[in-house]
This record gives sequence, structure tokens and C-alpha cells, in this order.
Amino acid sequence: MHPTSNKGFTLLELLVVITLLAFMSTLVGVNLGGGDRADLESIARTLVTDLRYVRSKAMVGNADTALVVDLTDGIYYSNAADFDRALPESIAVELTVDLRDIDGRRGRILFYPDGSSSGGSVRLSRNGRSVEVTTAWLNGYVSMQE
Repeated sequence: MHPTSNKGFTLLELLVVITLLAFMSTLVGVNLGGGDRADLESIARTLVTDLRYVRSKAMVGNADTALVVDLTDGIYYSNAADFDRALPESIAVELTVDLRDIDGRRGRILFYPDGSSSGGSVRLSRNGRSVEVTTAWLNGYVSMQE
């Protein structure tokens, strides 16, 4: 009889180690590279929610209601919906609205009682990544795209 020697690893041991390494690298990738993106998307989702809320206030209150974006102070607000939110200084904000809805470095997206809007978009950017929040003029639908 020959004595058995244990000079290597079994296939099962190798598969377990590779699986653990893959899982750990996925976690590290999320924590290191995904933070900026997740933060930017979180801010954009909040903006989407706020725009939809302003639209509903216009419809329920049967009055024109606006969300105003102030590029100088880096905030957006709505007096009718009773909120204002500061945007982080590290985020670049681009606003695209109708010329009638611009006052200096402030612009607004206006919602009407029938649910439609003046339309427009807000692009949030940081570190080469950007998210655009768009409001359709015809039906006031608010969406977010990367």
C-alpha cells in the first residue's frame, strides 16, 4: 500500500474559495465605486417624487403650481407644496425650461390643474455621471433617465 499524500486542493475546495472571492469583490465594488452613483440617483429620485407631489397639488388644488430651481443657491422649492431642498455643492445642475419660465438664474416647471405642465428637465451631474429628470409638457409625466 502506498501512503496517501495531501499535496493539493480538491476541486470542491477551489470552487468554494473562488465563490467567496467573487462574492467579496462584489461587495467591495459596490462600496467603493457605487457610492457616488447611488447618491446621485437618490437625489434624483427625491426630485422625481417632489415633482410628482407638486403636480398632484396642482390637480387637487385646481391651481397652477410650480417647482422652482434656483441655480445660484443650489436649491429647489415649491411654496404651494411647502418644501425646499438644498442640493449638494458637489452636484452640477442644468435646467432646461421654456424661456417664459426663467427669471435670472431661477427656472420653474409649472403644473396645471388638468395634470399637464410647462415641461422641462433637470440634469444632475457629478464625477462624469449624470441623471436627468424630465417632465413631459403634454401630460405632466415625470421620469428619470441615466
